[in-house]
Amino acid sequence: MRTSATSLRIGGSALIESLLAVLVFSVGLLSLLALLTATLKESDNARYRSEASLLASELVSRMWSGERSLQSLRQRFTSSADEYQRWLERVRSTLPGITDNQNLPELLIDDERRITLILHWQTPSDTQQHHLVVVTRLTD
Repeated sequence: MRTSATSLRIGGSALIESLLAVLVFSVGLLSLLALLTATLKESDNARYRSEASLLASELVSRMWSGERSLQSLRQRFTSSADEYQRWLERVRSTLPGITDNQNLPELLIDDERRITLILHWQTPSDTQQHHLVVVTRLTD
């Protein structure tokens, strides 16, 4: 009888050890999936930040390549100007969450030709808006 009681205890402890091993493996697997999800989200954020940077550089390059007087800059890059509207369409097609009245870029040109450009975007899964701010000054 001793052998059967001993073998039952050994079998029971082996079962508990197996269940604990499955539990540890499951927790590890769930942690790995959570890490993968966070990595994909951050990868998207990095991609949108890179695209926003390229769009900002494109607009500033257009400002540098044309007439750089204050009057010309304000004329060419007001919200209703054709050149600005073409650029804005690229922004809308590239960055997520931009509508006619939400997350629109902000472009300020002060009297010293200091340009402040703020790009906003928001992915559907984000609760917060993302921003990229570019400040430069155009000279002759």
